[in-house]
Amino acid sequence: MEKIRLQRNIKRIEVNDEGECIVLDFDDPELPYRFYGMVKRLGKDRVRFAEELVEKLKGKPAGICAEELAEAERQLNIYFRGAVDEVFGEGTCRKVYGDILPSLEMHIRFFDALRPYFEVEAKRRRARMNKYNAGRMGNAKHNS
Repeated sequence: MEKIRLQRNIKRIEVNDEGECIVLDFDDPELPYRFYGMVKRLGKDRVRFAEELVEKLKGKPAGICAEELAEAERQLNIYFRGAVDEVFGEGTCRKVYGDILPSLEMHIRFFDALRPYFEVEAKRRRARMNKYNAGRMGNAKHNS
């Protein structure tokens, strides 16, 4: 019987002292789009949440504002936790941050730690695609 085994482009990254890992499956062309899309969306949503909160708190006493601000920040962090788990898989935040509600700053440090993996993959994909440029495709013609 003939067999074929494809080498997969999967990065397993240990994220805690218990040895748990997250998996970056770079054979999934949607992964970089989900990652960069999430980072972009979180930036926009953070601004939107802040603008909505400012409107909501206008004219309220300082004591109430502090309590509502804390709750708004909590809700924003719950939202971010869901977005991270959506991109990298259920339980990612628990593995990375433990049993706490991670803050925005923690997510930013996590994204910054992952960014080099995505940059290396982008370079690898560009190099692979350059093999198929028109100059190497024989007499392939461009319609420019």
